[in-house]
Formats: sequence, structure tokens, C-alpha cells
Amino acid sequence: MPRKLPRLVPWHSPAEFIQVYEWFYPPPAEDGAADIRAQECALRRVKAWESRGKLPHAIDSTAAFVSVRVRDWTQTCSDQDLRLMYSMVFIRFVNGYVDAMQTSNTAKSIAYLAVEKVGMPIWFVELRHTATHDYLPSLTILRNASQQALAWINDNYWTPQLESIKLDEALSPEALLVISGDVRHMIETYRNTKERQIEANAVSQPKQDALVISRLVRDLIKRCRSGDDLLGALIPILLEPGMLVPSSKKMRASSKDLSLDNLGRIVDIGWMPLMNKLHHDLRSTVKDGEPLSFWVSLMTAMLDKLIEANLAVQTAALPTATAEQKAAAKTDSYQITILAWIKYLIKTHYEQHGSFKGRLSSAISSPSSSSSSPSSTPRLSVAAMASQLVAASAAANQSSPMFENDDMINIVEDCLQNILVHFSPLIRSVLNTVIECDAEVKGKIGPILKQIDQRVTSGSSSYVPVAAPAVPVPIPPETTLVDAGVDQDESPFESRQEDVDMAEATTTTTTGDNDTHVEEQDNESSHLPDNASAQGSPSSAWTLYDEDSWRPCPMGSLPGGIVPDLSLPWELDRPPIARVMI
Repeated sequence: MPRKLPRLVPWHSPAEFIQVYEWFYPPPAEDGAADIRAQECALRRVKAWESRGKLPHAIDSTAAFVSVRVRDWTQTCSDQDLRLMYSMVFIRFVNGYVDAMQTSNTAKSIAYLAVEKVGMPIWFVELRHTATHDYLPSLTILRNASQQALAWINDNYWTPQLESIKLDEALSPEALLVISGDVRHMIETYRNTKERQIEANAVSQPKQDALVISRLVRDLIKRCRSGDDLLGALIPILLEPGMLVPSSKKMRASSKDLSLDNLGRIVDIGWMPLMNKLHHDLRSTVKDGEPLSFWVSLMTAMLDKLIEANLAVQTAALPTATAEQKAAAKTDSYQITILAWIKYLIKTHYEQHGSFKGRLSSAISSPSSSSSSPSSTPRLSVAAMASQLVAASAAANQSSPMFENDDMINIVEDCLQNILVHFSPLIRSVLNTVIECDAEVKGKIGPILKQIDQRVTSGSSSYVPVAAPAVPVPIPPETTLVDAGVDQDESPFESRQEDVDMAEATTTTTTGDNDTHVEEQDNESSHLPDNASAQGSPSSAWTLYDEDSWRPCPMGSLPGGIVPDLSLPWELDRPPIARVMI
């Protein structure tokens, strides 16, 4: 089994994570007092983590409780201030865990989610309710509650994380390969069974298919140690050629339409039911205070494939690029199929989310709500009212969307960050799909995309095709690349011609277009003043780089296109432990 999918964390290493835990939960001193100096070190380190990225809610709550307790022990606040701080920290502690479990379209009670989903004691919710809507609890109750809350976080977050670190260290590479081989064998068996059913045109019963998929998912989770380990083993296997991307290039997606039609019925009959079941069952597993999401993990891994392809293009544009690096920068059918899967999943998410809203609103709306006269409204029978309630309940119990709003925002942000550095038609096509389906996102990022497309069209973008690295290639005006995402009158779900031809945008261009572009550059340069074209004019601090030797590179690069590493070494990035004073 390969290593877990890379996940951005603010700590430098597992050793630092263990060190912070030992600072937060130090052994008591001889007189029974807590080691305030060690907890001050933990708070300083967590502040450094906050500047690096988002913290898990459990770590944030631990730091908040410890911070208030340190203030309480050092007697730097009044009793009323301490009651306010303890109450606020406790409210945020409960809300942070409960809000992550609100995945359905209808809000559920906090007590139900806290007890049934999170596993909190019921009196945590009652204390939170009292501090929010009633009087502030006494300082004695709040001190006891904070102590028990820290113990609960220790049992439900810190201890499982430490055990996971120890398990990762205990498993040998041979054991990981055995687990990965078992997972691959189960997935290949499922795929071969579905392919035989499609070839024989034999459709099994839905209940039988659901039972087979449920057993498969149960066996997969049982074979791995946890849901997180399953994602770390399964996602790379699904992205191997022969799984989601067929081995035969004839069955892969085409750059003309970027659809999954060539894959056949295996998408709807085989892969989507299995992945939907995986997403449903893994949602009950909480990781870092948030439920696991199969779709987010799969989408992240697919986007990483496109980002790797974009980085390969950047590497091939450097003067020191080898022939192998230039050959690796070409867009192949594997990347096209990955892009087709991303577009398919995004469209499926918005279609299901939109149809769910329509079913819910139609189920709970009254058929006579448009009548102007109350006397003209027909009185519903008991059976009609019961049918409406059943329909509303069925609509409310539908499965949650594939992606949450924050997930789609993260996808858009990742794509924008990459194409702002180096333009990629693959990533640009992902953004086109999102803005076609989401009018709100379209209104927000439409101007940004328009500016990016204008840079590409004018030849000022840092994107340079591998076939001609020294000459910027303009995008043909007949493509819809510039206009995509800025037409406010277009319907979000209206089908239209694809935004870009992947083969033409990445590797080829016509001689006529190049000639026209060169002529336009010559005409523009003829209107410039004489001193503007001088090489290194003494009246200006700027000098014009030689056209033959200039190559695109990220801003801030060292000579030769080398990106500097600005991260501090570990010995300089640590907190000054010896200087921590109370």
C-alpha cells in the first residue's frame, strides 16, 4: 500500500507534533501544580502553526482552554473576565465539532449531533446552551468543565493521532505493499465482474448490486486499519491506468468533447455506485474534527495530476530542460481522461444539488399557495396531507451533495493559484466547468479569468508551448477561451461548445497565425519612441532583455530559473524555550 496522500499540516514533523502534545499535557509537578512553562511553550508553537495554515479544531480548542487556564492560574484576570473567557471557549469548542457534522440540507439538533455523531457527553451541550442563552455558569463549574473537555479532546483526538503515528512507524514497507495488493485485487475483481456483465448485456437487480457494493466497501475498510488508510491506498489505485482511466487509448476521453462517452456504461453501472457508497460510509469517520470525504480526496488527487502536468510544462520551458523533460510536458490521453472525470464529477454535483433543491421545495410547498382568496382554497384531506409529509421527509433524507461549498471554493482557489503562475488549458477547462454550473462563482472570478485570457491572447502570458519555447503563441480568436465565464446572460446549465482544443492549445499552431502575430508586434514597435527601444537607455533604470536569450520564469527566481527555498531551518524556526518566562 503506498503512503497516505500528502496532506498539508502546520507542524514540521511527527516529532514536533508529539512535542507539542507533551507540552499541552505535561506530567504534574511534585506539589500537584501544572507545568505552566511547558504549556506556554505549546501556546507559542500553536501561534506559529496558525500563521502557516488552518489548524484542526481539536488543536485550536486545546490551545484556547489551556490559554484561559494559564490566565486563571497566574491570576491576571478578574473572576468575571474568567467566566466570560471560559464560556466563550466552551461554546466555540462544542459548536466547532457539531457544525462539521451538519451535512444534511435540514439542520439537526445540536444535542443529537453532539451525542450520536461526535460522542460528547450530553452535559457539554447543556453547559453550552446555558452559557449561550441563560446565565453564565459559576467559575467552579467552568473550571471543572474545561478540565473534562481537555480530557475528552485527549481521548478522542490526541491519543488516536499518536497511535496512528506509531502504527505508521510500525508497518514495514513489505506490509504496506501486501495491503495495497489486496485492495488492488478486490477493485480489479469488481471491475472485471462489471465488464463481463456489460459485455453479456446482463443487468443485475439494484438490490443485488447494492448488496455486492456494500460487502466490497466493508471488506475494503476492514482490510485497512481506518478510513483514512483506505483513502491513502485506494485513491492512487483508482488513478492507475486500467481503473478510472482505461488501459486502451481508444476507450479514453477525446480532446474534442472532453466527455466520458468512450468509457461506456462502466461509469454509471460500475464506478459511480461504488464511489458513492465509499463516500457515504466514510462520512461517519471523523479525521481532525471533520468527516472524511471520498469525493474531496479523489478530486484533490486528480487536480494534483493536472498540476504535475503544468509543472512539467514549466520545467520544459527552462533553458536547462532535457529532451526527456520536454517529452514529459506533452498532454497525453491520460491527462485528458482525468480532466474529463473532473468535469463529469463537477457537473454531476451541481445537477444533483440543483435537482435536490427543486424536489425539496416542491415537496413542502402547498398546491394552493397562489390563491388570493382563503375561501377558494380547497381543504386537503388527511391522506393528501400525509402524502405531502412523506414526500417532504423523503426529500430531506436524500444524500448530501458530493462537495460542500468550502470544497468547491478550495478547488477554484487551487486552480486560480496555478494558472496565475503558469497558464494551463487543462486547469482553465476545470474553471470553465465550475463557472458554467455556478453563477455565483462565475460573477466573482469572471473578471479575473478575463484578464488571464487577455494576457494569453496578447502573448504576454508566461505560458509557452513546448514546440516553440521562444515565441509566445496566441490562442486562435475563434476559440471560446476569452469569452468563457464572462457572459452574464448565459444560463449556468446551458450546454455549449467546449472552451479549448487541448491538442492545438498545447502543442501546435499554424504558420499564418505566427506570421500575423509577428507583424502585429512589428507594427506596435514602429509606433514606439526611439528612446523606448534602446537597449539599456541611460535615462532609465530598466534594461530590455535580449529577445533570443529571454525565457519565462516565476517572479523572484534566481539566475537560470531556479526558485529559491525561503523556509527557515528547524533550529531557527523553533521557539526560544530557554527564554519563556511566566
